[in-house]
Amino acid sequence: MEQPEELIPKKEVLRLTGISYGQLYRWKRLGLIPEAWFIRRSTFTGQETFFPREKILKRIADILRLKDEYPLEELVRLLSPEVVPTEVAHLDPLALAPIGPEGRELLWKSGEYAFSELVALACGAEAIRRGAKPGEARLLVEVVRRAEEALRAPTDLSALLAEKTVEREGLLLRAPLALVGREPLLLDPECRIKVRLDLEKVVEGVKLALGGEGRG
Repeated sequence: MEQPEELIPKKEVLRLTGISYGQLYRWKRLGLIPEAWFIRRSTFTGQETFFPREKILKRIADILRLKDEYPLEELVRLLSPEVVPTEVAHLDPLALAPIGPEGRELLWKSGEYAFSELVALACGAEAIRRGAKPGEARLLVEVVRRAEEALRAPTDLSALLAEKTVEREGLLLRAPLALVGREPLLLDPECRIKVRLDLEKVVEGVKLALGGEGRG
């Protein structure tokens, strides 16, 4: 069973990143850091704010790395999970790092790919990198493609590739399953999770790749 996501207190975030309280909350107001990441918990000293450790440290590192190259308003477009560039139309998905050569067997057309389709391909490509077979990855791509509306608010959204094992009358059957949903996700106990993807991270990765490509 996977461990719950590790949380980090606000004061530790400020210490590790070197940013100020004011910067943190300004980025929150701009939408660079999602409201959902500000988690209030009771402690022996009272109410304190915690964050998902891996997500907040990566997001702040991305902001600090990119803020001298982009205006903060542009960073909102690149990093905020709620800002989905629906107008994107890309002709060469394999040129984007989150997809890459692993996506070659997942393409289903020769024309332009919309943003949600690029996210779906990135999920399939990452599944292959984690050991999934191309047929399983294509199943995951198809499910994520159908979740276009959900991708507009991907915080706590996961894409799973699982395998269900059923034994009937001496026959052992294994069937791949793919689903998209909000955590915590509950699966049939006969299912084994093969790949679990944080869709917020995938969305962010595709947006950053598109932004970097556009800079020339």
